[in-house]
Amino acid sequence: MKTTTLLLASASIAHGFLSPSPTAHQSTVLSATPLESGSTVILCTGPTCSKKGSKKTIPIFEELAADLGVTVETTNCVSECAECGMGPNVEIRKNGDNGPFYPIRNGVKSEDDVKSVLGIN
Repeated sequence: MKTTTLLLASASIAHGFLSPSPTAHQSTVLSATPLESGSTVILCTGPTCSKKGSKKTIPIFEELAADLGVTVETTNCVSECAECGMGPNVEIRKNGDNGPFYPIRNGVKSEDDVKSVLGIN
């Protein structure tokens, strides 16, 4: 059972679903690279994410993503309601990824959050 859990956790980290947790002796610094041109970000504008501020990020995404050649789309729900409580949520479809499952970033509310999703400083 422990082996299965470790493999699932390792696969989840490798695919961007989980972040590795730092230990007391090390810290994790995530250095993002900008999304490639042709990538797409899909912003959830469903009721829960909207109440939490997702619509305020649309113009920020549109402005910053345009310079990268990243498409910005909206949808009523990116997580089939599985992650609504952690919103606002953004699905990230990197150029060349074929799905069917794509990473979802939670709690994207500010310009700094948007920059983090897009991989820019």
